[in-house]
Amino acid sequence: MANSLTKHLRRILPLRTIVRVFAARAGATLARLRPIHERVYIVANRDGVLRGNLSEIERALRVTSPHSKLLVEMQADDENQGSQSILSLIASVLRITVRSYRVASSRVVIVDDYFFPIYPVKKRSGVTIIQVWHACGAFKRFGRATLESEWGADEIFLKWVPIHANYDLTLVSSASIAQIYADAFSQPVEKITAAFGIPRTDALAPTLRRDATEREVRTRLGLTDKRTTILYAPTFRGADLKDAGAPELLDIAALYRALGDQYQLILRLHPFVKSAMRIPEEARDFVVDASREPDVNEVMLAADILVTDYSSIIFEYALLNRPMAFLAPDLAAYERERGFFFDYRSGVPGPVVETTEQLVTWINAKAFDLPRVAKFAAESFDVMDGHATERLVEQVVLPALRGEALHIPAPITRQ
Repeated sequence: MANSLTKHLRRILPLRTIVRVFAARAGATLARLRPIHERVYIVANRDGVLRGNLSEIERALRVTSPHSKLLVEMQADDENQGSQSILSLIASVLRITVRSYRVASSRVVIVDDYFFPIYPVKKRSGVTIIQVWHACGAFKRFGRATLESEWGADEIFLKWVPIHANYDLTLVSSASIAQIYADAFSQPVEKITAAFGIPRTDALAPTLRRDATEREVRTRLGLTDKRTTILYAPTFRGADLKDAGAPELLDIAALYRALGDQYQLILRLHPFVKSAMRIPEEARDFVVDASREPDVNEVMLAADILVTDYSSIIFEYALLNRPMAFLAPDLAAYERERGFFFDYRSGVPGPVVETTEQLVTWINAKAFDLPRVAKFAAESFDVMDGHATERLVEQVVLPALRGEALHIPAPITRQ
């Protein structure tokens, strides 16, 4: 009986995907009946606000090309809504049809994550799709590198939805990881480039803008210059958005008792996590919860030390050349479930600890290996001059908006 039910479910569950595939194809077909709109369609798949690369690009477009038409859509993810009802499927079909229409009717499409309506259709000639991936470097496995894992897709799904297909250009932080992205996206490596830089790192370049932002953020968060700030920014746990939760790995009370007089803790949970982390009553004045701050890069500027686990925040934070440590007592389980593109213990730019007590010992010793951080940053970024957004907009987005052919520069050769 159980085996029969399992076989039945395997036949039924893909039908939901098939219906969504045909919704995407219907939207794209309808779009082809009309001329392409001379506009830029910017999609934040899972966020209710524009963040990171998308925010920088949108801001630059409004300044440098104020007459260009922009269509911005947020919280466009249809695959983690939780409900499996017929009504939710109908709503999903309608949304996918509209979004697929928008993709196929926009001259330029910019995404920073997985976006279903792009993949199960033949891309329309004259439309340029740019992937400005939300994470720098190549840390946790993603895309086809997670095939058949709890986190990733399976072969049946890929037959209908060739994930990460149809990109004309994908940004990466270093040419050394271009092949990793090419394999994960099943894209030609020639379409992967580090030559423009990463837009969201512009705000981290040593400029007057960065200094002013750091002062403003510290004031907004109520931080004092008399206390050293520690940013705790773990990634989420769970298989997808609807199951995302915060790890309870840091003993905030113990950290407060050991460091409270001279330090202050900034808490920044992953945007997927909707529930707040429990803060002990005794540590209320020790902790500043910055989880709802829209820009994690701004929060980073306010931090003297970073403590994380498996978050790609480490790449951007390395550009500040400040110390970081890795609280990862569940490393073996996380590596088994998700996996990394490099050896975790030897590859991260700081000590890996398993307990709050070990973390306190490292902080108190102040034996920070900043040359290791600087080396990590230099290996992770080919371009770090604060002008990545300007280059991308002027050399890619605006020419594509005018219907010009896409030109992808040759990889930068390291000396």
